Amino acid sequence: MTDLRGPASDARRRRRRRHRAWREGGSSTAGWDAVMLGGSLVCLGLGALAARTAALTLPLETRSGGAQAVVWLALAAPVLLAFRRSRPRGLLTWRAVDALYGVVFGVVVRVAQGMLDGLGGHPAAWPSTFSVGGVLPDAFLLDALAGTAVSPLVEEFFFRAVVVVCAYTTLRRLCGQIAAGVAAAALSSGLFVVAHLLVGAPGTVDVLTLTLLGGVTGAFVLGTGRIWAAVFVHVIFNATGFALVAIGTLLA
Repeated sequence: MTDLRGPASDARRRRRRRHRAWREGGSSTAGWDAVMLGGSLVCLGLGALAARTAALTLPLETRSGGAQAVVWLALAAPVLLAFRRSRPRGLLTWRAVDALYGVVFGVVVRVAQGMLDGLGGHPAAWPSTFSVGGVLPDAFLLDALAGTAVSPLVEEFFFRAVVVVCAYTTLRRLCGQIAAGVAAAALSSGLFVVAHLLVGAPGTVDVLTLTLLGGVTGAFVLGTGRIWAAVFVHVIFNATGFALVAIGTLLA
């Protein structure tokens, strides 16, 4: 029997079979909803409380690392649960341009921090840490590796994958894509700052910089539909911070 459907019918079938990206809804975001978002925020709060406890009770030599490990575990748990349920389509897709975005905007945010720090009329001072005979402490390299490789990955997957996707998916049908995107980015950035306030004591410039960093990385996730540009921005931002500390210490 002759197939009378023709090329137009074939094109319609191909369009119907096209898989929707996570920003368009669909089954790939199944379970990434308000319930998961609420559970993730509970984990964040418990992690901050446990980190505070660790900072007060652990021996001095393990206090910082122990508190940081507690925070990582608290953030990683909801990330693993979310991706076990489903994988938002396109979120984990890698493009080479994501690395370029990271280099450019990671440096831009770091420069913005220096500019904010110098608004008081004095040039921003070089950051530094304690040294022994003009040499960086042994723990500095380990801290730099952890802060450059682990922290950005864990934090971006929590704040810009779980929080952004859950909030966006929950709000998209209620208020549309644009409003949902703005709300999701704002929530993610706000929680990112609050988390740092709960586990540390950032100054005003640090708070403003963290807000900018959260806004930039959230915009990349929502704009590209991918997580890796956000991760690379965070990696470069943290790496340049450790580099400045190392240079400032060795020059002091």
